[in-house]
Amino acid sequence: MPSTMNRRDITPSAQRRTHRLGATLLAGAAALALTACGGAPAQSPTSALSTAPTTSSTPSVATPTPSATPTMTKPGLTGSQVFAVKIDHTRPSHPRVGTSSADVVYVEPVEAGLTRLLAVFSSTLPEKVGPVRSTRESDVDLLANYGTKVAFAFSGASDYTMARINKGTQVNLSFDADRTGYTREAGRPKPYDVIGTTSVLLQRAGGSVPPGDVGFYYGTAPTGGASGTAVRTSWTSSTISFSYASSAGKYLITSDGRQEVDVLTGGKPVEAANVIVQYVVTKPSGNRDINGVVTPLVEVTGTGKAILLREGKSWQGTWTRPDAASPTAFKTADGQDMQLAKGSTWVLLVPQGQGVTVS
Repeated sequence: MPSTMNRRDITPSAQRRTHRLGATLLAGAAALALTACGGAPAQSPTSALSTAPTTSSTPSVATPTPSATPTMTKPGLTGSQVFAVKIDHTRPSHPRVGTSSADVVYVEPVEAGLTRLLAVFSSTLPEKVGPVRSTRESDVDLLANYGTKVAFAFSGASDYTMARINKGTQVNLSFDADRTGYTREAGRPKPYDVIGTTSVLLQRAGGSVPPGDVGFYYGTAPTGGASGTAVRTSWTSSTISFSYASSAGKYLITSDGRQEVDVLTGGKPVEAANVIVQYVVTKPSGNRDINGVVTPLVEVTGTGKAILLREGKSWQGTWTRPDAASPTAFKTADGQDMQLAKGSTWVLLVPQGQGVTVS
């Protein structure tokens, strides 16, 4: 059943960097996205979206007392090292490479209402990843507590952004600085053809570090909850939705009207065990692309509303992160830890006030 949040119609502008379309319109959109280090804008969705929890009351949820203390583990990334990659999230980059192996995937807003993916790998390291695209300054804080020397692959950035990226503790593996570990894949249009080879990039970085504590607990689901079989949200030029497949116990992902699949699995659907909607403050950064379009700066420290979906149910609550060195604490409305199911977690960084539909 639909979320009890108030609903309003949001129709992203059909205008016309870019986890993340009639012929003349597509060509024009692709050209704009190339100059903005992004990809082609997504088709404008027309379905109704509910307003974000920041503008509506929190629904009443039954909260029976658990019979025993829930079991939990943290941080849940079980590999000996962490590898992070910035991946394009627009139609020209479909199908993507290696995303089914990611422990965590952040969907970040970038220029022109588009989105990009920051994929974090540890439990399983895929052979290849991509298409690799440029970084944004918010990535520094997102990666800060995965470890102080996280190997981070990306294709480059503006001088303004690189000055801020270089202040982070991650090990930068930029395609623009050194093409060791990268190839251009035939059959993909530029700049959506840059594919990274994980083992070579990790060797170039001198290895990476074991995963740190980012605040994710893994264990039994919180008590209570509402229906959570689907979630959908749209930025101006990008749409993503998740649909629960009960047979697999996972959520299937659709980006801009196309199902997410992974080249490395022979085109099988990418699955998420958990979906987190994290409402964040966004503001203009000092960066502009060559068309003068402003890069949004995503603030991932502070506090805000959050929604967790796992196993076909949903819980509303909050997230809190005092500073970049601290883990992010996700809590339900009644104070329970938003514990995650084992498997991949997709985190949607949604600007406060943006509509989200949960059903």
